[in-house]
Amino acid sequence: MAGTVYHVSKRENDGREWKVFIQGSSKVIKLFHTQKDALDYASSLCKNKNDGSYVILHGLDGKIRKI
Repeated sequence: MAGTVYHVSKRENDGREWKVFIQGSSKVIKLFHTQKDALDYASSLCKNKNDGSYVILHGLDGKIRKI
């Protein structure tokens, strides 16, 4: 079974916060003031699941920066 894909990207409506959400869902799991905090949180979710889940990090322009 494939794991969950978490995305970390800048929030569109105000651009002040970073969001963590699951691929295919429009619901935000949690918001953060820094990209690092959002990435650390998403990485911990993957580690806790231990099922092949991974994080896709988006840059300020929305393009994929790191998988």
